[in-house]
Amino acid sequence: MTLTRNLLQPFAAVTPPRHMAHLVASRSYLSYSPAELQDKLRYNPYSYIQVINPDVSRAVKTPRGSVAFFDEVKLGYQAFKSQGWLEEAPEAEWYVYRQSTPSHSCTGMVCTLDLELCGQGGLKTHEQTLKARETLFASFLERTGFHAEPILCARTDDDPSSQDTDHLFKEILNTTPHTDFTTTDGIRHEIWRISAASDLGSRLTKTCGKCETLYLADGHHRLASSQHLAETHPELPGTGQILAYVVPEKDLVNLGFHKEITGVNLTVTEFESALHNMPHCQLSSLNSEHYEPSKPGNLVVHFQEKSWKITRRTESKEVTDADFIDVHLLKEILGIQDARNDIRLEHLPETARPNQGWNSRAKAHPDRVLIVMHPIPFGQVRQVADQNSTLPPKSTWIEPKIRSALFIHEFES
Repeated sequence: MTLTRNLLQPFAAVTPPRHMAHLVASRSYLSYSPAELQDKLRYNPYSYIQVINPDVSRAVKTPRGSVAFFDEVKLGYQAFKSQGWLEEAPEAEWYVYRQSTPSHSCTGMVCTLDLELCGQGGLKTHEQTLKARETLFASFLERTGFHAEPILCARTDDDPSSQDTDHLFKEILNTTPHTDFTTTDGIRHEIWRISAASDLGSRLTKTCGKCETLYLADGHHRLASSQHLAETHPELPGTGQILAYVVPEKDLVNLGFHKEITGVNLTVTEFESALHNMPHCQLSSLNSEHYEPSKPGNLVVHFQEKSWKITRRTESKEVTDADFIDVHLLKEILGIQDARNDIRLEHLPETARPNQGWNSRAKAHPDRVLIVMHPIPFGQVRQVADQNSTLPPKSTWIEPKIRSALFIHEFES
């Protein structure tokens, strides 16, 4: 693919002032429990949660998801800017962002991506989107005029830009960050801001220009919504870009994304018989309820008081464990024909694991089946994307998750 402009571009971000970043930036509001959400809304007036919950923070009486609701979100956003809790950079910059936990760190570039080039193969995807969610978020973008949650993109280790980019990152990380704080979940956030007009910024622009292909790790609905907005409103400045966090593939953290099926009306004997009849796999009963899949190709299934290990054989045709589960367990045994919309199916990230283990959920609810997966290697995800194919819904849980409003891409609404 021959590019006439760069896929990765610097931009003038809207960010919290450095002394307020830890107060303003928030996790995705969906990750907060009701009690946590109420605590944030009650005790932290600076949290971005206040902006996107005007029905609580300002007692706005408009339906969530409506145009009027999104207009109220924009008013809250503008109020944060007017009070100095969010500030726009005076010029285009590159943002190097490092997120560190006690066991892992990830360093990448926060920038914008050219959506036209993304659509021409510059950004490869692996997941289908729900039209209703895509339309809803496109309406949010159209009314508010900003992105506050970057999509997560992977740069392959053999990308032409990798060696030079990693070298520049080492040079930058040896300097003092512009912003440095740790949140209560123990994650450290460091940000280096480099003017695109500086010598170092010019070197970054030249190096990033070598990157022609990325893989989308998280954010398929945000991408589809942004593309929809760019197609319907090309006249609005800034809608041709999307906010992104681009990281080396080796820095990604893959976690299991498990399945829970409710309303199962099979007996244990009937269910076990159906498992025995699945093709291209070996089934064995587990004596230990706490056994975990040790590698791709291993699955664990819990139903009532019993647990089984499923080992896929090499002749299995499905590319990933998620495909195998979708075809043989969900469709053929449990009757889940539409994994995107069937209300009996819930997707459970590894981060939501109960203290007593996944089997405790099955024991507590006799009509539920729990399917525990090993994380899908990102190499398999790339294979699916390279074939212009898709994985079943909610097959991957990939980190890092970047905080909302730590970086904002603003455009004309």
